[in-house]
Amino acid sequence: MNNKMKKRILFPATFATLIFFFVQTALPQQKTDFSKNGEIHQQVIQSWDNHYRDYFASEIRRRLFEAGDVYVLYDIQIGGLQSFVEMTRRCKDTKQISELVDLLNPVFSALKPISDSDKSTGWICTGGQICKDYKLTGNEVTLCSSQYLGLIGAVATSVEENIPARRRTDAEKAFLANTYSTIAIHLNRWLSDRFLASVDRRMQLTPENIKNGSSSSFFTDKELWFLTALSDLSALHGKGIKPASEDGKAAFEALQNKKKAIHKTFDFFMARTSLSPTANGMRADLDRGFWRLFEDNRYAAYTGSLSPVTWIEDGNGKWEMKTQVPWDSSYIAKDAAWDISHARRLVPALETFARNGKYIRTVWDYKNPAFDPIALRQAFANQIVEKIWNKDMNYPLFSNFWSGDNGWYRVAYAAKETGRRFPGYAPYGLSISIADGGYPIWGSFHPALNAIFKHIFEMSKADDAETKSFVSQHYRRLFGSSRNRGSAKSFPSLSFFADMVELDAAAGGR
Repeated sequence: MNNKMKKRILFPATFATLIFFFVQTALPQQKTDFSKNGEIHQQVIQSWDNHYRDYFASEIRRRLFEAGDVYVLYDIQIGGLQSFVEMTRRCKDTKQISELVDLLNPVFSALKPISDSDKSTGWICTGGQICKDYKLTGNEVTLCSSQYLGLIGAVATSVEENIPARRRTDAEKAFLANTYSTIAIHLNRWLSDRFLASVDRRMQLTPENIKNGSSSSFFTDKELWFLTALSDLSALHGKGIKPASEDGKAAFEALQNKKKAIHKTFDFFMARTSLSPTANGMRADLDRGFWRLFEDNRYAAYTGSLSPVTWIEDGNGKWEMKTQVPWDSSYIAKDAAWDISHARRLVPALETFARNGKYIRTVWDYKNPAFDPIALRQAFANQIVEKIWNKDMNYPLFSNFWSGDNGWYRVAYAAKETGRRFPGYAPYGLSISIADGGYPIWGSFHPALNAIFKHIFEMSKADDAETKSFVSQHYRRLFGSSRNRGSAKSFPSLSFFADMVELDAAAGGR
């Protein structure tokens, strides 16, 4: 980065006193219309009509029904559909909401009994490279299933909110009923006595108890998805939706007898959420310090530019990994936990907690006074601004770890299992995950985030070489590419553009 690019708009510790001035002056030429029916809203709808709707349908058909690869359920959620769902909810785009139902309804037909001894249904992985590499073929992959439940729960609650019962098509009615049953059956299976014992064990731990790189003590993304699905299920039940099957009805009734496990899982999330007071309000971290010894995070405090590992070809077509930066205990970041890419799960979780708080209390009887989703959402947003953002408005970047640590992440990830030659994510290497990970909707109630995301958006229109180079290096995927035509990568990011629609809406309206 040259000297001109190093000129920064930096905020001192008391930047709250300057934020109003900053928001008003940072983007004087910004004229983009982010409102409902504005140019960005229309652009997202056009990209959906012209590409994404058919693209996701093709992926589901090819990977799930032809190949048996359940990781497509993970990929379509994280690939923009969740953000698109929330945009259509905000904007009451009933045509597109119905199209989402048509897109996802066939996936219920892929449900199969878990095993000969467990007739409850789930999505079983029967193909695909990831299941092959990790020896998951023939099994339910809980992460994929739970993440997909978060998506269909969002679609179902949007249908209930935006399409009156008298106007619902048979497909929409079936989707609501099937979503209710499917979520209930999965959660009833997962929230077992064994799971409750695991939560009880982990609730007693502190970061000081962690002595190795095992993930067995973490609060994981799977559990955050469990809570997201529980929230959506409570809303569907509370608003009078009925399950599609007797199995779904029985599963929901069984969950009524598992409220201890449900309460403990919510309490576990609260216990692993660290709140720190600042001059600008609370900021929040998740599982702070519990992941410091985890293999993916072992270089979290190494911020050098030299990749810790590289690969050298031996002349016979084989590659050998070479260590360039030997690991040292000084590279352990004591507060490191979730990276900013995986932490994107916080966005749909906190949105549904805030939206469905009444039903979480009435259906699951969860009444922990510390559980305040709106305040938590604000605190996590504050963490981005105060600890993760580089405080450079001209060239905004974001630290790799939610703690604010910015060392290398996932050095040589999956090299043993897959033979992948991946050196890892360098400092700021995950920056695009903030823009593309759902976080822009938090700009509606945090002025700094509002300005940051609008600036990233406007940077794509810049004519100067330095800005173009910066965008190409860090944010090119947001704005599409001339390469890989026919794939999602050749179109603007569905997540980023959908999240930008109505960015100025009041927090309560999001």
